[in-house]
Amino acid sequence: MSSAPSNPTINYDSEAVLEVRHEGIDYRFDAGKQGTALCISTRTPGTWDWQFLAEAKFDRLALRCSELERPVREHLAQALREAFDSE
Repeated sequence: MSSAPSNPTINYDSEAVLEVRHEGIDYRFDAGKQGTALCISTRTPGTWDWQFLAEAKFDRLALRCSELERPVREHLAQALREAFDSE
């Protein structure tokens, strides 16, 4: 039995941890669970509204999120690594 992901309170007016475009979809990362997880939201280019996708874990090496296919996870993990390495 599959259930829709619960939408934590995300303030989309505040600055995101990271925004990335991949294969025509915008991905937004925000802090979740008091900083112990990342909230991932998506939107199609040209739209304003973000849609919550899932919570994920990132350990500066791999992104863990069962809602994303492996190639997407790997691309987003690379973008996160580059963002954290440039800090």
